Amino acid sequence: MGALKGGSPDDMADSLALEIEQAMNEFLLADGLPALPTDESDITRERRRLFAAIGRGVVRHLVARRQSFEIDVDTSANDVFRHPDLTSD
Repeated sequence: MGALKGGSPDDMADSLALEIEQAMNEFLLADGLPALPTDESDITRERRRLFAAIGRGVVRHLVARRQSFEIDVDTSANDVFRHPDLTSD
């Protein structure tokens, strides 16, 4: 598993921005609305810019607070807590 990736309008692959776009499509389709366009139009780029900004902001927030995540590693008698290595693009 690699670094957390917020995404960019030009590189949505494997990013939080792509997950946001896919979730938005799910909501639209569930309400009987048309899916988001995926063409190279200005409106698509503007939407992806917004999703990438949200994705990057969330990733930066998580990376800055990586110590907030604790993983309890069972070592029988003693609890050992580890923190995941969170990195961003």
